[in-house]
Amino acid sequence: MASEVDRAVERTPRGSLPAGDRTGARLQPAALSAKLAAPLLTGDAIERAALSQRVLAAASARIALLRAPAGFGKTTLMLEVRRRLEASAVPTAWLTLDPADNDVGRFLYAIQAALTPLIPSLSNAERDTVGPDELALGLIDAIAAHRTPFALFLDDFESVQDAAVLGLVRELVSHLPAGARMVIGSRNVPELGLGRLRAHGRLIEIEPTHLRFTIEEADSYLRDRRKLTLSHDDVVRLHRSTEGWVAALWLASVSLENRQDPGQFIAGFTGANTAIVEYLLEDVLSRQSERTRRFLLRTSIVADLIPTLCDRLCDAADSLDVLARLEREHLFLIPIHGESPRWRYHSMFGEFLRTQLKQQHPGEAPALHRAAAQWYLEQDRPVVAIEHRLAAGEADEVLPLLAQHAEQLLNQGRVRLLARWLEPLLEQGLLRDWPMLQVVHAWAVLLSRGPRAAAQLLERLDREERPGRGMDAHRRALRLLYLVLLDRTDEAKELAATLVREVPGRVSFARGIAEVALANLTMISGEYQEALKLADVVRSREPNNASGMMLALSEAAEGGIDLTQGRLRKAIAHLRLAVRAGTDDVSGATNGNAMAGVLLAEALYEANQFVQAERLLTVYIPLIRAVGLPDQLIIAHTIMARIAWRRGDQDRAQQLLAELELSGHRENLGRVVASARLERARMLTVQGRIDLAKREIDRCADTALWDRINRLSLRANEVETYELGAARCVVHGPQPGSVISRLRSALDAAERAQRARRALTLRLILAQAHYRASQPNKAMRILSKAVCFAATEGYQTALQDEGPLLLDMLHELRERPDLLGAGTPPSEEVLLFLEGVLGRPSPEPAASPSSEPVSLVPSPPGATPLTRKELKLLALAADGLSNNDLAERLFVAETTVRTHLRNINAKLGTRSRVEAIAVARRSGLLR
Repeated sequence: MASEVDRAVERTPRGSLPAGDRTGARLQPAALSAKLAAPLLTGDAIERAALSQRVLAAASARIALLRAPAGFGKTTLMLEVRRRLEASAVPTAWLTLDPADNDVGRFLYAIQAALTPLIPSLSNAERDTVGPDELALGLIDAIAAHRTPFALFLDDFESVQDAAVLGLVRELVSHLPAGARMVIGSRNVPELGLGRLRAHGRLIEIEPTHLRFTIEEADSYLRDRRKLTLSHDDVVRLHRSTEGWVAALWLASVSLENRQDPGQFIAGFTGANTAIVEYLLEDVLSRQSERTRRFLLRTSIVADLIPTLCDRLCDAADSLDVLARLEREHLFLIPIHGESPRWRYHSMFGEFLRTQLKQQHPGEAPALHRAAAQWYLEQDRPVVAIEHRLAAGEADEVLPLLAQHAEQLLNQGRVRLLARWLEPLLEQGLLRDWPMLQVVHAWAVLLSRGPRAAAQLLERLDREERPGRGMDAHRRALRLLYLVLLDRTDEAKELAATLVREVPGRVSFARGIAEVALANLTMISGEYQEALKLADVVRSREPNNASGMMLALSEAAEGGIDLTQGRLRKAIAHLRLAVRAGTDDVSGATNGNAMAGVLLAEALYEANQFVQAERLLTVYIPLIRAVGLPDQLIIAHTIMARIAWRRGDQDRAQQLLAELELSGHRENLGRVVASARLERARMLTVQGRIDLAKREIDRCADTALWDRINRLSLRANEVETYELGAARCVVHGPQPGSVISRLRSALDAAERAQRARRALTLRLILAQAHYRASQPNKAMRILSKAVCFAATEGYQTALQDEGPLLLDMLHELRERPDLLGAGTPPSEEVLLFLEGVLGRPSPEPAASPSSEPVSLVPSPPGATPLTRKELKLLALAADGLSNNDLAERLFVAETTVRTHLRNINAKLGTRSRVEAIAVARRSGLLR
């Protein structure tokens, strides 16, 4: 699946090149320290006491959003808020974002690095050995459990646009504990679900109208801080012309220094617009010495102003002194703390300088980019070097460099980066003599944008038939993956077997794709032992193979077999390994990790771990959506829809299924369309809306499609098929006994094929059929066997998803424990499992030295005693706190609060929160 690792340099902000690449998939320490260091407040900054107080007074806000274009003083206000928080002993963390943070792994790495000094439990996380899913889960859990207020400042948030990263930020926001907040500076409105936060009073917004200087602030700034000799009328005119725009006032103050007639200068303004800023910037630049102007223009092409790099660009040896002087003169230079001195230009000033370089010296930019590229190559940072070579626009220099590094980057899964680089070169006809780069480009497009986008590229490669090292192997492997993505498994398996026999081991990427594909296709055919052998072959070769993607995919294949054969606990362990396979650190998430991540989400959902499953899918759905691998698409959307349904958000559940169905239509994937309709039918069936469910089932009745699916063991349709969905409808209809024979045959076939997970659901539906056909004893025996198997592996959700009828049967089974033990008392494990399925409170865990002791509080006569936690929750509820407020106060999820309230009602024999509070007060439990 499409890797998001390469997004690290995919979008470059405001024309500058990225501050750093991730050679070895690692964010370099110097680059990280620069991101974590808050800028310094300049000596002439004016205090915005009213605005900072407004932010600080919004104690219930999870997010403080400072939104305005460049030059409105967002960062300055953030620094002031930070200073005031720290003066109040509130710990803070700072992170300046850039386009590289659109990569999920890099973003998580940076966030954890920022928060580790504030949240001690994060220091124990092994960032270099876990996948992005585990880091995300650990990060969110650590934040939610942290009991001390803190503030996380995220500046330049407009740089982040990736859906997966934005989803993670939403998750982080939703789990902030009481007293914690994010302060975000952005040029635009981020997609963070702000409407919901605004409606619940969880958002404080500072907009351009708030950030503009008042006349009083402008007067204080210009006359007191900038020490300009101006009359009050001059200040008023300047304020009117700039409309209080901070950047324009600052630029005007620089232009006004040493002028004999400030009034005449001020009279030249006609309005606060971009033209004025450009005029002022030109004025500032023109007043510098020729040598300083040359330095400013030549160094504007890089994002990080590192003295040795600036020396190279300016053919000088004193760049450190120049940068220090420019900082002292407040010339739009922002210092970056770190082990060595470095700076960056204010974004608005940097944009202006690059424009001026292009206009005044149009021929110099290519040479400057070449010099920067050579410097970065000497620092062993090839990605940024390639960016500069591309910016230089000289193919004869960039193509050899691309050829040197492209295959390594492909093995690392950096496909979007490669596609962005190679696409324009291909369109210009510059790859004609570089056949391997054409192949890498085809791989990048296929892996990042799917088969439709890559179809013409593959046809072109097939037509050219150019010889070269491994060219034929790559072409055939590309065709193999193309068939897999189109769900043409029969053709794909034959081609995969041929490739494994014929492709030499030295063509490692093509052979790895063939071996992994054959392992998965063999598993789909039901040849599980052979599939495991093939996966072992890939793993045995992997230590000498640079592609972590192959290792992840091979581990995922074994995890998929475990799921099929009902080994849920083992599957979770295997899939956790798969999502971290091949990642030197979290930034190295590969396509294979995304595939494994979806399977892990499925396994966690089966184990009743909904929160973890949802967080995983938040990370991985955006990574798989563009490519459209059928099984991952179906699983991800179905699981997310079921989680939404369980929370009572039926609109969200239906939206997810509609998106799945649309994806199937768009990619011409009939199985995807049918699976969306099947899931819709399942939901309708358990609601008892049988007529509507039958209509959805009828819309799936493609005989040829289901004949093919029934021959295979496809992960997304391992359980849910047309026949099973139709049988479920019949069981809830007027003639439930009519499908018993068919269900029994299907169950026998599943058990013979070692498809234990499918057998579990078939047994549950068969038990319901017997029950509704007035054969309760037989129904309970069948159900008992299903429960015992489910308890062994922890399949809670499989039972709950079958709806009210099965839950009623489970309640009845719980009252007849003799049936659970087949004549002997059932094990404690089975009883506890059944209690969990039915939602009854389990016994409180025994106290341990590291846990808070649990004691039971007396309750009304005849009632089950309340635990200390339940009594605390009830006392807070009596104070009028909402469920959301209770969750924040107790540092738990809102669903946990609802569970506690249900347990309290069950113990006190009450039906509502109000009644429970009244009973508790009468009994003396509450005052």
